[in-house]
Amino acid sequence: MNRLNIEPAVITIFGITGDLAKRKLLPALYDLVAGDMLPEKTKIVGLSRRDTTVEDVIAVLKTSMQEQDKSCDPETLKSLADMMQIIHMDIAKADDYAALKSSLDAIEDQANTCLARIFYLAVPSPMFKLIAVNLAEYDLNTGCQHDSGDSRLLMEKPFGYDYSSAKSLIKDIQASFNEEQIYRIDHYLAKETVQNILTFRFKNSLFAGAWDAHHIDRIDVSAIESIDIEGRAHFYESVGAYRDVIQSHLLQLVALVTMDQPDEMTAEGIHEKKTALLSQIRPPKAADMSMQTARKQYIGYRDEVDNQESMTETFAQATFTIDSQRWKDVPIKITTGKALSKKRTDIRIFYKSTTGANETMLGLQIQPDEEILLDLDIKKPGYESETEEVRMNFNYKESGKNLSIDAYERVLIDALRADKTLFATSEEVLACWQISQPVLDAWANNEVPLESYEKGTRADD
Repeated sequence: MNRLNIEPAVITIFGITGDLAKRKLLPALYDLVAGDMLPEKTKIVGLSRRDTTVEDVIAVLKTSMQEQDKSCDPETLKSLADMMQIIHMDIAKADDYAALKSSLDAIEDQANTCLARIFYLAVPSPMFKLIAVNLAEYDLNTGCQHDSGDSRLLMEKPFGYDYSSAKSLIKDIQASFNEEQIYRIDHYLAKETVQNILTFRFKNSLFAGAWDAHHIDRIDVSAIESIDIEGRAHFYESVGAYRDVIQSHLLQLVALVTMDQPDEMTAEGIHEKKTALLSQIRPPKAADMSMQTARKQYIGYRDEVDNQESMTETFAQATFTIDSQRWKDVPIKITTGKALSKKRTDIRIFYKSTTGANETMLGLQIQPDEEILLDLDIKKPGYESETEEVRMNFNYKESGKNLSIDAYERVLIDALRADKTLFATSEEVLACWQISQPVLDAWANNEVPLESYEKGTRADD
């Protein structure tokens, strides 16, 4: 059964034995097979330099599912294993791509149909250019051997280290794959509450008519965690909190919350309005950088990364404005951090107070629970005129709504059906770096001091 009328494909995973595949991709593929969501004849190819077998990959999947307190159905595991094949190759060796092409051609011959070719780069970003160039060298960027299916390149962030490197990376990848073939993954955008932002904004007249500077006082966007870097020393030292979360995930959320309504709710229309909005976001002025941004590092981080001179931030905060009449003088505060008192990812819209009225907060919560919150003041029951704040909320899980579709399941399904709505365009990536570069430059020049904080600190302390 093919519920979504998707054409069959061969999904080739670079990094099948890596952490991302273990934690996210393999469980997502398992759930898609369990839900009978993949087309018949779909094949999964894992690339590995080691003597890895399909049985090894399935064992890794079972361990990962157990760590997530999920059970494994033996029949589903068998079905997934039957779809899977391991090809041993060194992805850094150009000659090995000839063997990859032969293997993919043979899979199509056996399937007796043309398969769309999905290349998922679950590897460090410095490998992106090399892989793209080698795929193009052996015509793996042109679709199946019969020229009736296309090739799509899926890449995990980070997309560059700064504006200059991002621009170079985009140019390098586009020399081998055209923009329509490139799918830049931001798994935050695939979460149900995030997808619901535009529907909530534009389909509910109560809020659609009050979504501007005349009604809204400020907007806070946060992604904070109680866990520390959990052994990811090399990655975190090279990236830091701002690049890891604000530059990509959270600026994308800001765009969805503040963009104008597209003429048509198509991928092209949404990306056009997001790009326009991102081009209007302004970072703090140089003179205000120390007041409107903050960078901090939790105590003990330097021991964890074995670098007593580390200036890498584990907490980052910045306040931006939008240069438009609609959002004139509305501050957008973005916060992220590790080893804080709680885990929370949300968007909080604070409405202006009128005479005698308290501030009203609308919350779009993404983690830990996906829900929509509205804080209101009401009169307490009784003879007196006292008031109290109450919270109205719509919680997906408690409402019985099905949230079984994981973000990575959605990423894979959308790539299979060539829907680019939830993937970042090159223009959006560059716009996010342009917004971020003045902040990062100021921090690199120590114009904003690096503060320290204890693990378990509240984000607003």
